[in-house]
Amino acid sequence: MNSELLRRLSLCETDIDGAIRRFSGNEALYISCLNAFLLDPTVQELNEAILAQDWDGAFTAAHALKGLAGNMGFIPLFHATGELVVLIRSGRLMEINESNEQLRNVYNELVTAIRLGSQEN
Repeated sequence: MNSELLRRLSLCETDIDGAIRRFSGNEALYISCLNAFLLDPTVQELNEAILAQDWDGAFTAAHALKGLAGNMGFIPLFHATGELVVLIRSGRLMEINESNEQLRNVYNELVTAIRLGSQEN
């Protein structure tokens, strides 16, 4: 993995070593999944569901994103989506927008890190 991508992911508190272990040590597969993550529609689906107050859809999208974040080693995104899952599940609707904004900030930092880090190949 190129050093710039490693550096940028590390700044986003990504557990790169743990993620690569989950990918059976296949670094190329992990990098391929990083690139696929950039195209994943789950965050958009989550935002659309929240705007529509479709709480079942929001829960499904947040739960899927939490699993994806965990597998990829995106620790802050994993925690942010976990918080959102809890808020939706418990019906704490007044707190969802703030939590989702924090999630989007973490997500945008990751996307930027992957894009910029990948350009340095």
